[in-house]
Amino acid sequence: MVLSAVFVFQCTPKLGWIRTLPDSFPRDRNLPFGTYERPTEKKSAMGSKEFQLDWKETIHILSEQEFKKTWREWRVYKDHIQFRQIIGKGQFEKSNEWVLFSTKQLNTKECRVDLKPGMNTKRLLQKIPCTSFTMDTTKDFQHHLLYHYDGNSLYPLQYESGYEEANFGIAWESDKAYTKTKLFEIAKWKYGKKEFQPHVYHHVKLD
Repeated sequence: MVLSAVFVFQCTPKLGWIRTLPDSFPRDRNLPFGTYERPTEKKSAMGSKEFQLDWKETIHILSEQEFKKTWREWRVYKDHIQFRQIIGKGQFEKSNEWVLFSTKQLNTKECRVDLKPGMNTKRLLQKIPCTSFTMDTTKDFQHHLLYHYDGNSLYPLQYESGYEEANFGIAWESDKAYTKTKLFEIAKWKYGKKEFQPHVYHHVKLD
């Protein structure tokens, strides 16, 4: 057990590489426009009939260099919905199967909608449910994260949701930076297939 832990620690590369692309890598622009959507599942406390959590995450490729990343959350209670949205905007660089997304600006919106008897909550969960916001702020924001592109889907090399990161992901179980080794492919398959918190965004439509 100890030897296995030491082996994994020694083989895992330093993770600074997931924040940049090497200058020596040739750049290209072969990333299709449109929306890349992360699979999500509803969450609620076990047996709860008075709370439900829905969320949605997308990356939208706007041009050959610009992107918009959107995270939305609907917290549904018995008598109201609490909505929160975070949108990051920035530019990306691509080199073959590696895509570096660099966010420069972050907008956060929050609002609350009171629920009335007979109101169709399902329809409210398919869009922004309110016309005004209790919070609407925009700020400069620096965030860089490398993704792997397989021709259809984008895989973040570290788990991130709504610009909050966790200390696990594909890069954490890889053994060589910028290289599709066997360990990299195993980690990509494992995290991409997860039902809860999957590390993948699938291309769902073209503009």
